[in-house]
Amino acid sequence: MLPHLGGDQPVYGIQAAGLDGTRPPAPDAAAMVAHYLDLIRQVQPRGPYRLLGWSYGGFVAHAMACALQRDGEQVELLAMLDAPQPHGTAHDADATERQVAALLSRVAGLPADAQAPVEAVLDQIDARVAADPASVPVTGAEAAAIAAVMRNNLRIAPQFTPGTYRGDVLFFSAAEEQHTEHPADLAVLPGKADSWRPHVDGTLHDHRVPGGHYEMTEPEPIARIGEAVAKALRALGDRARTPLPRETRDEENQRASDPGPLRTR
Repeated sequence: MLPHLGGDQPVYGIQAAGLDGTRPPAPDAAAMVAHYLDLIRQVQPRGPYRLLGWSYGGFVAHAMACALQRDGEQVELLAMLDAPQPHGTAHDADATERQVAALLSRVAGLPADAQAPVEAVLDQIDARVAADPASVPVTGAEAAAIAAVMRNNLRIAPQFTPGTYRGDVLFFSAAEEQHTEHPADLAVLPGKADSWRPHVDGTLHDHRVPGGHYEMTEPEPIARIGEAVAKALRALGDRARTPLPRETRDEENQRASDPGPLRTR
């Protein structure tokens, strides 16, 4: 996405705890959100914040945005890429294993096999690495760490009870999602944008992007997403440069002169 946002727009990616193989995954949803907020505050202690998340990361970004607003911070952009709504679902261990196996197959460039268990996919990766290390983009250890994190992510997904985000949301829906024989996979269910509208106190702008859910970061879809995000960022910059009416300036100056309550973390 970065090349489509302009040369002066930094992007910081957050990596899930556990992917490096040295730490355990997040124990629950609240801990995941708190950890991610600590990470972004190390880069930017105060708002306004701009958050974007794809799939699972989309509903995590929504939870982070709500938490920041509860802390009195400003979130001026929330973008969600085909994020499913996990609230009200139940963890399904069998569905989790299918999804993890499918993800590992995609990551490793292996043919998708809906019946292959996770351990079989890991064995295939190990075999390919042994035969030609350059033929697989992940090692066996990396694939095992991905599997552990994704199993955990799917376990805690139902814990994400959505709050209400105050503001507009930039949503991107996969317009060509393929039918699945496994309806427990929330990522490929229809109507994702509508499932979030009750949890947005503002306008949810739904942009339909060609391709399926798992193809959203391919070159063509991500170019369209990047163009829309860049347009939203330019609008924020234009708004910041627009002089405020005198009454609004007076109100903001008054708030700036009042330090308010001391917040501790």
